[in-house]
Amino acid sequence: ARVEDGSGWVAGAADTVVTAAHIFFPAGETIDPRSCIFRLYGADGTVRAAARVRYMRSPWTDRRMRGDSAQDVAVLKLDRPLAVTPVAAHPRGLGAQAVRLLSFPAGGGDGPSAASGEAHAFPLGPVHDAVAGLRVSEPGRLFASSVASAPGSSGGLYVARGGMVVGVHVGRMCSGGECFGFGVRFDAALMAMVAAVAADQAPPPLRLASR
Repeated sequence: ARVEDGSGWVAGAADTVVTAAHIFFPAGETIDPRSCIFRLYGADGTVRAAARVRYMRSPWTDRRMRGDSAQDVAVLKLDRPLAVTPVAAHPRGLGAQAVRLLSFPAGGGDGPSAASGEAHAFPLGPVHDAVAGLRVSEPGRLFASSVASAPGSSGGLYVARGGMVVGVHVGRMCSGGECFGFGVRFDAALMAMVAAVAADQAPPPLRLASR
């Protein structure tokens, strides 16, 4: 399914969606997710259902986290459940393996794209490039990909052989003359965030320490 100019996928519950956070923070702005409609597309490109977004949970709602690619994920709660077919996620470490990126690139019509390539370990350490606006605090949460992508692919799912979902596509970067796509793994932190939104749990309270 497509969310604004990106992709998103139902995960954890029939009214819960995982996507990339930067879709809601374009060029330093903030899009209120409650103004967005999530459309569920079939394999033939037709709209099967639509629902409004009730709320969003994402590390990027904290301005200190914003711009960190290792935290570039968002989980949406819809105002009603959608009928979907469940697939399993893969929370373990991701070795080199063949994957497909399922997404809805901008300008590609309403049908989904399924581009193939290989996923492998993220090749960089922590990154902080103020000029390029790139930051990676936890490279272990990311993996690199040779799969071709385009604007609108953000929030797409990487799927390994057998249909196991391994991560969420969040962008492309270049280092040493080599450019590659990259995604956030379905690690324990992301799985916990999905589970909390699926259960409609309130976020934990902010704890302040007195000195």
